[in-house]
Amino acid sequence: MSIRRDFQKNVDEFIVDLKEFATGSYLKEDEKEFWDQPFDPAALPDLQVILENLLDTLDLLSDPPAEDLTRVVQAAVDELEAFNAKHDGAILEPEETAVLNELVHDASAATGADDEALNELPEID
Repeated sequence: MSIRRDFQKNVDEFIVDLKEFATGSYLKEDEKEFWDQPFDPAALPDLQVILENLLDTLDLLSDPPAEDLTRVVQAAVDELEAFNAKHDGAILEPEETAVLNELVHDASAATGADDEALNELPEID
């Protein structure tokens, strides 16, 4: 079992959804007249790397104590928040952070961490 393999599809779908949103590819041609690009989709590979690095790091943990899991997740949360700040908060809005917080929780649970450790996980603001 690999956390990265099990959750890669989630990361890929998340990035594709953001790319569609950033490019307006979901819009019909006549709907683009007043549309403004919310952010540069060129930033998305950096976001994907952050998420994949988290999954890779979680793969190294097995039944981790709460403090180890929290340290790993907090580092990723800090990186994600810095990434979003770098892009003026335009990429990870409340809907996206909710999706990512769920992904982080589910991937963390796959480490075998107990409920106490999972309840202590930091979340993206």
